[in-house]
Amino acid sequence: MTSPRASRVSLTVLLALAAASCGVTRLQTARTIPAGETRTTVAATLVRNDLRDDFAVTDVPIDIMVRHGITPRTDFGVRTFFGFGLLTDVKWNLLDPARKTALAISGGFGAAVDPSATNATTILHMPLTVTLSRDLSSWLACYGAVGYGTFWIIGHGERDPTMIYADRTLTGDGLVDLHVGVELSTSTGRAVLFEYGHIRPIVNDPGDLYSFTTSHLFSIAFRTGRGAGPVLSR
Repeated sequence: MTSPRASRVSLTVLLALAAASCGVTRLQTARTIPAGETRTTVAATLVRNDLRDDFAVTDVPIDIMVRHGITPRTDFGVRTFFGFGLLTDVKWNLLDPARKTALAISGGFGAAVDPSATNATTILHMPLTVTLSRDLSSWLACYGAVGYGTFWIIGHGERDPTMIYADRTLTGDGLVDLHVGVELSTSTGRAVLFEYGHIRPIVNDPGDLYSFTTSHLFSIAFRTGRGAGPVLSR
C-alpha cells in the first residue's frame, strides 16, 4: 500500500499541474463585462514549482471562462474547475466605470469530482479576490490581484486501519494567490492577456491527505468580444 507521505507528494504534484483549472488564475481586470453582454476567455498556463524539473504537456492546463454582465458594475462568471467541475463567481466594481481605475471584489463557489481518484473524492472551493486595474490607454490596461481560496477535500484516500492519521481540522487547505497582468484589447471587447501568478499554501488540513505546494503560473489568454475582426485592430 502506498504510504500516506507518498500519497501526499503524488497529490501535491497533481494539484500543482491542475492549478489553472482549480480557479487560481485571474485572467481579467477589475472591470466588469458590459451589462447584457457575454464574453468567453480561453487560456493556457505554464505551471512550475519545486517538485518538477522536467516538462510535460500536463504542465500547461487549459482554462475556459464565460462571463456575463448583469449591471454596469457587476458581472458573473462560470469557469472550468479541476477538470470536470465548475467554479462560479460574482464580481463587483466598487468604482465608477467611467474612471480609468477600477477596483473590484469577487467571491464564488466551485465543486468537482477528482477524475484521478480511484474512489469518490469531492473537491469544494471558495475563493475571495480583490483586483485593481488601470487603463493606460484605449487598448492597454494593467492589473494586479490578491486572493485567498479555501479547498475542502472530502472522501479521499484509503486509510490503513493499523495506522494513526491526523484528525480533520475542517479549515480546509488555504492558498494565498497573487497576480499581475496586462490586457491588450479592442473597442469590441476582444483581448489578449498576459499574466503571472504566484500561489502559496498557508493553511493545511492534515486529515484530508492532500497537500499543496508553492507554484508559479505563466498564462496567456484570449477573450472574445462583439463582432469580428483581428484581435488588436481598432
